[in-house]
Amino acid sequence: MKGQVDFFLDALVDAPIKEDRALLEFPFFSLAKRPRMEPIVYSDSRVSIEVAPSHKGVATVWDRDVLIYLTSLINERMERGEPVSRTVRFPAHDFLIVTQRAKPGQVGAKAYDAFLDALERLRGTTVKTSISAAEVRERRGFGWIDNFRVVEIEKPGGKRRMKAVEVTLNDWTFRAITKERRVLTVNRDYFQLTGGIERRLYELARKHCGDQASWSISLPRLAEKVGVSGELRKFKAELKDIIARDKLPDYRYGLARDPSGEMEKGMKAEGYTLKGLRNDRVLAIVTPKFKVKPGVGGAEPEGSFSFALFDDDDDLIEG
Repeated sequence: MKGQVDFFLDALVDAPIKEDRALLEFPFFSLAKRPRMEPIVYSDSRVSIEVAPSHKGVATVWDRDVLIYLTSLINERMERGEPVSRTVRFPAHDFLIVTQRAKPGQVGAKAYDAFLDALERLRGTTVKTSISAAEVRERRGFGWIDNFRVVEIEKPGGKRRMKAVEVTLNDWTFRAITKERRVLTVNRDYFQLTGGIERRLYELARKHCGDQASWSISLPRLAEKVGVSGELRKFKAELKDIIARDKLPDYRYGLARDPSGEMEKGMKAEGYTLKGLRNDRVLAIVTPKFKVKPGVGGAEPEGSFSFALFDDDDDLIEG
């Protein structure tokens, strides 16, 4: 690959960060930094997903940064009217800076090693899904990337350092980007989120709330779409901590009782058994963060929304 490395990605520093809408909506990635060796299985009335691990585990939500970077790169080339390919060549340093894994001038060997691990998990993870891309339904298993190559340079003292990377994206994702144009812009501050659940909450808010005044979802459904397992009360407790920290870019979550009862009716119709469990009757409500209307001092923030937040004992703790 020497002499063929394409360094056009310098332009990505100022380009929008893009992501595949399907990857925002559904739980394709592990939320834990420790290796996840059990498959991820998700299904609803519309889609089915099964993600199987390699010997290094399921690709993580942090490994996904590679796919976001590739999607952004391909989209930017398309916007400029330039030809695109599933095979992309880019400087490793640019990826680490854009995804905020390192600061300029401070990229160390540890960051490069973690990047290589991410490439290996993305290559080894096997995905089966009924989600179509450009009207083509994938019936075989595929990896997030088909293959990758790394160019290394030798530093003084004999140490070798990753210089450039060549990655071939899987055909399913490439079709979604180039044919279906199934992309959304995401905030660069997304890369600063350190928690897997925090990242998934932002992704779901970006996909479902967007620029709307609000979006609501039942707590059990939210847990499924985030991709967490275990007791619902534990997920609710973690969600309340995330709400209190308020670190998500662009969006804010809240918890509320469903005043209409429509949520419970819908859940029963879909086969949920409520049995009086209070957490099953909680709504998660997403709103865009306040934006003051320009030129109007003291104006009511756009996207504001009032809700009542309850604790596990049904006591009103916030209004």
